[in-house]
Amino acid sequence: MNDSIDIIFCRLLRFALGLTQDFSYTLNDDEWNALFVMAKQQTLLGVIYNAFSQLPKESRPTRLIAIRWSGAAETIRGVNRLMNQDASRYTQLFNEKGVKAVVLKGQANARLYPDPLSRQAGDIDIWVPGGYEGVARLLLEMGLISEKSFVDDKIHHIGFRNENNIEIEVHHKASSDILFRNKEFQELLLEEIDNAMLAPEGFYVPSIRFALLMQLVHLQHHFFYGGLGLRQYTDYYMLLKHSTESDREYVWKCIKRFGLGCACSAVMGLLEIVFELPREQMLCAPSKKRGLRLYKMAFDGGNFGKHAQKEKGGFLLKRWLMRRIHALQWFSFDPLNVVLREIQYWKTTFSLIPVRIRHRRISLQHHDQEKNVMETLK
Repeated sequence: MNDSIDIIFCRLLRFALGLTQDFSYTLNDDEWNALFVMAKQQTLLGVIYNAFSQLPKESRPTRLIAIRWSGAAETIRGVNRLMNQDASRYTQLFNEKGVKAVVLKGQANARLYPDPLSRQAGDIDIWVPGGYEGVARLLLEMGLISEKSFVDDKIHHIGFRNENNIEIEVHHKASSDILFRNKEFQELLLEEIDNAMLAPEGFYVPSIRFALLMQLVHLQHHFFYGGLGLRQYTDYYMLLKHSTESDREYVWKCIKRFGLGCACSAVMGLLEIVFELPREQMLCAPSKKRGLRLYKMAFDGGNFGKHAQKEKGGFLLKRWLMRRIHALQWFSFDPLNVVLREIQYWKTTFSLIPVRIRHRRISLQHHDQEKNVMETLK
């Protein structure tokens, strides 16, 4: 075997998605086991398994490996069925309250795959109109959260775990914030989300235009803060494959307006490497350098960077210093957004000094934030 395992993995992924009919490798058990570990880290076990029945006989793994992989793939299919049922159920619950809720990302993206049940699910993201306080009060009224439950301190959603042990994130904002013309960006997404359509699975899904914009911001946030695996980039590839030329032209104009060009060129660069995405289906010209950086991060860290080397212990000051250095290492990647993020970081840091003094703490804990959040609802 002359090619590296990551190159073989990408070719197997393209084969599994029906993007190529060529997979001529003859792999031994150790190599197949390495691919299994990689697929698990990238949360693409179910998608890759779809390749097995299409592979030439001489290229298939041994029966023992296939059985192990089959068990994981079948579990993923069962979870997806449950996730779709719950997404439909919550849609109906919100409808009964006169609210049109829209499922974002995961289950909405899965519908675009050749085999929708093969995409490994994470949580259920639902956008509910009404703003933070309105959505929090609605969830309390519906009994989905309690006054003693943890209210997520992230700015764009309130999370809870349901009786099926599925994490539900109810977005009170259409997207997390961006650092450049954010108010205008949020208003644009709110207008576009009105074009959401009811899917056969029983829940509303956003337009491709909305998804391409919203999920690019999601990608940018995570490759700045911890990393991303190939599942999220596979989602974005599927969105592009289902987009029209007018969709892409519209989205690219918005990307330029909101300062997301560097992130977009990086994602296009990665999609060209992994999926051989044709230039005419891209949002913009790809950046090979930026794309390679995301590619390396994806294979080093896996899904959301969870398999990267964990941050070493040490004094609080040392850990803080390492995080600031890490943040500044992205300067050559996206100068505008790195500078804006640092300004925002220091602005937030100084604004919280009175709170830290009042609580006599260097670091504010989640339970303090929860208490403050619940006070606003009284």
